[in-house]
Amino acid sequence: MQPSANKARPFVLSALAICLLAGFTSSASAQTTTLGTRGSTSQDNPAITANANKTWQTYSRGEDYAGAITLPLQYITTSTGQKLSVRVSVPADANGKAVPGTFPVILTQTAYRNDVGQILGTIATSDTTLLVGGKDDFMIRRGYITVAVDALGTGMSSGETQLLGAAEQQAYGEAVTWVTRQPWFNGNLGLAGTSYLGISTMFTAEQRNPAVKAAFAVVPMGDAYRGVVGTGGLLNAKFLSIWLPLTQSLSVGALNVLAEIANPKLAAVIAAADKQHVAAIDSWYLPTVNGGMAGAKGIASDDGDFWAVRSPLERAAQIQVPTFIVGGTNDIFQRDEPLLYEQLKNKVNTKLVVVPGAHVQSVMAAISGANDAASTGAPKSKSLLLQWFDQYLKGWATGAASLPNVTQFVQGYGTGSTKRYASTTDWPHPQATAQRMYLRGDMSLSAQAPSAGEATHTIAEPKAAVVSIARNNSTVKASVTINDASDCSSSYVQWSLGIAGLVSKACYTNSATVETSQKALVYQTPTLTSDLYINGPIQADVWMSSTNTDAAIAVRVDDVDASGVATPISTGLMSARYRAVDTSRSRYINGVMIQPWHSFTEASAQPLVAGQPVLVPVEVFPNAALVRAGHKLRIAISASNQAQGVWPLPQQANVNGNVSTIYNDADHPSSIVLPVVPASVLN
Repeated sequence: MQPSANKARPFVLSALAICLLAGFTSSASAQTTTLGTRGSTSQDNPAITANANKTWQTYSRGEDYAGAITLPLQYITTSTGQKLSVRVSVPADANGKAVPGTFPVILTQTAYRNDVGQILGTIATSDTTLLVGGKDDFMIRRGYITVAVDALGTGMSSGETQLLGAAEQQAYGEAVTWVTRQPWFNGNLGLAGTSYLGISTMFTAEQRNPAVKAAFAVVPMGDAYRGVVGTGGLLNAKFLSIWLPLTQSLSVGALNVLAEIANPKLAAVIAAADKQHVAAIDSWYLPTVNGGMAGAKGIASDDGDFWAVRSPLERAAQIQVPTFIVGGTNDIFQRDEPLLYEQLKNKVNTKLVVVPGAHVQSVMAAISGANDAASTGAPKSKSLLLQWFDQYLKGWATGAASLPNVTQFVQGYGTGSTKRYASTTDWPHPQATAQRMYLRGDMSLSAQAPSAGEATHTIAEPKAAVVSIARNNSTVKASVTINDASDCSSSYVQWSLGIAGLVSKACYTNSATVETSQKALVYQTPTLTSDLYINGPIQADVWMSSTNTDAAIAVRVDDVDASGVATPISTGLMSARYRAVDTSRSRYINGVMIQPWHSFTEASAQPLVAGQPVLVPVEVFPNAALVRAGHKLRIAISASNQAQGVWPLPQQANVNGNVSTIYNDADHPSSIVLPVVPASVLN
């Protein structure tokens, strides 16, 4: 049973709004061991082009054609008989007629409907390039054709989705093959997109079709389990409660009814696809999520290949074309974007730009450009996209190859008109050193190791979060009730895809609120007498014991100013059960582990023994921040961060009522390892 168009309209408009926001668009080798993927460990290559002193300049050129038009909706028939909805937009003359000839093509593949992308592309201003799977006038008028495909099982394409699964990825390749057979294709194909479309860009590039010449991915995912859904071995219910209903709802109901009306000759195909997408609620959406919450092996854990198949980072090293990656400082893919760069940097020309904000905000920053007065930040995404593809699809010398390798927004760097971004030759920063600071019994944070007999402290498990996902006629509905105060924190902004941050709250930018509410253990340095520049991944090594067989450690890293405002730098979350580390896949700087790699398999699980101290290495996601002289560096330890991850039900039963003890003595020296870069490099 389908809802009527009238009943569906408020939700559809809301979903469109959310889609608009969420779907936009070295010397290091001597000291750094790279974080590896399954079965492989990347090796550093010293022959990285030294572009640290390069500066960004906006690339621009005039239009080649007066207009852009979109051809009628059509379908690609795959080798398995499925049908993929596709929209092609081409250059046009002043009379609105398609210009004959062949052109380079930019392909986007989306789970958010290519007709939604079409609407967004139509309303785009001249200052905005939208990589959302629709008509992009800016690029088309400059001599490109854009092709937008609904991913298998989504939008108007047939099939029952298994989001980002193997069948969908196979269809990505078949869409490429279809493009290569079209009379308007000149042999040069670029892949592009933001968010889901950035992920499909990476997966498609990994298939290495020789027609693909370049890729441009804005906020793409890398490791589906570690970076997003299973952070620290818990389940990211807040993110899933927003993303899964959004994705599914855009593929059923009123939007498909409108598509049938607009395309009467294809109405039967669209209607059949709609039925398959509704059926996917019971065949895939609910079993997958409920299986994860029930602790199912391979969903709640990283056994098997369920998550590996959905992780571009696993095969990113296979990409053989120049790739531009845009990331965000508090993005849902914050961990992964630098790791994708790292897998590619020694194989193809690769650039990384990290802009400020959560998912929505980072996309807006990429669109508007990282430039402020005297900034070394990157220009607007439309300029970068044009420069990248003019170089690699048209063969022009645009300077794309010599752009700075890595440009990052550095929190706390610069005021007023001074620059707030820093460019360098590599990631992690070539001059980073691993520096350990200890969590002392007197609640200080010190470079001095603790002595015997220093005080211990306790943290208590909060009331459990409440998670619900169910069918609502033809759509999925989901909700998460957070009970540990983390719904008023930077984590809540991050894992709501930045949507929560569209309404300003002081607690989103001041961690003191959530840390006080959680009765977190707060360790901080004395007032700094010189600037502290942190750039890269962070590791917390926490010695703890518990009263139960399961427990978690949540870590917040803050920059505390003289007034006590604790500006969040980054966070980490870790189930103590999965504390075992694979040293061959972990990252070391100067011989010190700074980014642990946990396998999160059932075989690696180590339930806690009541009262027995254990060392829990916690991965804190990478970031760049300048903690100014006169400020303090703070580490806050609590028992949960439900905005980032909740317990599967079996472990929730184990953890109820738990009290954990955090140790800070000579035999159990809890500490944090920081990637410290000389602040002088910013001057």
